[in-house]
Amino acid sequence: MLLLAGGVALVHGITSAWYGTFGDELYFLAAGRHLAWGYADQPPLVPWLAAALDGLAPGNLVVLRLPATITSAAHVVVGALLAAEMGGRRRAQLLAGAAVAISPFLLATGHLLATSTLDPFLWALLLWLLVRWLRTRQDALLLAAAPVLAVALAVKLLVPVLVAGLAVGVLVAGPRRLLARPALWVALVLAAASTVPTVLWQAAHGWPQLRMGEVVAGEGGLTGNRWSFLPFAAWDVGLVPGMVLAAAGLWALLRADALRPWRAVGVGAVVTTVAMLAAGGRPYYVMGLAALLVAAGAVALQDRRPARWWSWSVSVPAFVASALVVAVIALPLGPVSWRVERGDFLASGQVGWTSLAADTAAAYRSLPPEQQAHTTVLAFSYWYGAALEEYGPAAGLPPVYSGHRGFAFFGRPPDTATAAILVGEVRGAEDLCRTITPLPRHRDRAANAVVNGDVPLALCTLRAPWSVSWGTVVHMD
Repeated sequence: MLLLAGGVALVHGITSAWYGTFGDELYFLAAGRHLAWGYADQPPLVPWLAAALDGLAPGNLVVLRLPATITSAAHVVVGALLAAEMGGRRRAQLLAGAAVAISPFLLATGHLLATSTLDPFLWALLLWLLVRWLRTRQDALLLAAAPVLAVALAVKLLVPVLVAGLAVGVLVAGPRRLLARPALWVALVLAAASTVPTVLWQAAHGWPQLRMGEVVAGEGGLTGNRWSFLPFAAWDVGLVPGMVLAAAGLWALLRADALRPWRAVGVGAVVTTVAMLAAGGRPYYVMGLAALLVAAGAVALQDRRPARWWSWSVSVPAFVASALVVAVIALPLGPVSWRVERGDFLASGQVGWTSLAADTAAAYRSLPPEQQAHTTVLAFSYWYGAALEEYGPAAGLPPVYSGHRGFAFFGRPPDTATAAILVGEVRGAEDLCRTITPLPRHRDRAANAVVNGDVPLALCTLRAPWSVSWGTVVHMD
């Protein structure tokens, strides 16, 4: 298993150096330059990590993405440990770890610094502690859950849904005496206490995080809708072996006598998935359950041979074939242009940013010097704003602002700026600007036209000072 995990770390470590910085990573870097206890769209840990790692090795993608590389490898080990806790022998452990290693979502994002990479690992680690407690009843495991919960809450505010789902599972399937363990409540209180600074930040800024659930639910076109939630989630778990093991694992947790001691986590997995689906969450929000389900499936199949007609789906050739197919689809292999042309979202989000900064700077330099002194840059989205903040100074751009999501909370332009270069279709520009003068568009054939390859630029002269008009361009969706 350590060799397999090492191979996963090597793959993600190498591929993390390819292509460029992803849009969300650029935002984390920008947020890290505005250190705070919280942000409008997420807790603070990932921006803090981005700031620290970029300070250690500026511009080095391998270093920036090191947390993702480490957690991707560790996720494989936790998958095997889950199988071992439920009675899985070596083959079951290897099947579970391998299924995690080649899952499409983790293979696609395991080389990116993102909340969606760190959060599933923390869920899996939390589930391992619970699964082990159900076997050993050692309350030290419940106390160990406190730092895991605290870190998960500092990464993404989704883990309470898992905790609630597991509580329902314990109430339905037992052992209910778990809920009376003092160690459990100490762990929950400590984890909750760790969020106090973030909660205070949210309260001081009008609770912007509460808007994000509605925003995410409205972005169904990006990751599917409620009808496609389960198919997309199944794809994220695995191509063939992963899907089969996860389905077998869920059935075994809910029905098989051999896994009866862990039925609560099976019920909890169902409740958590239903809650995410009902809330309009994204399919990958439940990827933290994948290691548990494939581990349970591997354990269930170790003493019960599958029927001949489907036994091929968990064979070595099936794993190898699935790994090769998923690697070609998910990993950043080959020329980035090939992936951008085919609409690969992750690849498209890593190219075109330097040329956008260069063309925006050219538009800025085209203004008379006396106008440049009173002109700022207003970006359409937090991705655009972060990219221009990262690459703009070297191109000669003034400070960059955006009213989109968390970037809006980094500050507004000074009132001395009476004009702005609009980068993209800035929402609220009609109310903000007295005049809008088109400038030469940014076009980059190597970038995706929808993401950032074809971007309108314009010069806006303000109707009113920023201190009065800033609210017209601030929005979360």
